[in-house]
Amino acid sequence: MDWEAVEDKIEKQYPAVSSISTDELAQKIQSASRPIVIDVREPAEFAVSHLSAAENLETGVDIAARFPDKQAPIVVYCSVGYRSAAVAAELELMGYSNVRNLHRSIFEWAEKGYQLRNANGVTAKIHPYNRAWGSLVSEDLHAYSPE
Repeated sequence: MDWEAVEDKIEKQYPAVSSISTDELAQKIQSASRPIVIDVREPAEFAVSHLSAAENLETGVDIAARFPDKQAPIVVYCSVGYRSAAVAAELELMGYSNVRNLHRSIFEWAEKGYQLRNANGVTAKIHPYNRAWGSLVSEDLHAYSPE
């Protein structure tokens, strides 16, 4: 598993999905034009850590129920960007026009040292999802339960 293979798979399966870089999202979160940030991972992954501004909603249907404004800026993320690309595509099919997928998702966010939180406060750990995906991020960042 490597980033090139992951990005190729996302591009081939979800070519219409737009992305946003971790650096760009970090800036936008601090600005007045802050987007809605959605973590589409499973609750156990979210419990280990998530972006401070994120809500945990796993499907486009869940997101649409919570955020009915189809023009609102929305950024979705997961571990590497694959699951979130699928949700972004689902939202676009539902008529959402301002959805972006976080490029390399929480793995790159953590690798760059951007802030992560869990119920206990700030953390540097992330759930690696599984062994294959986990190989894309430094092992010292791995955690399977909140610390």
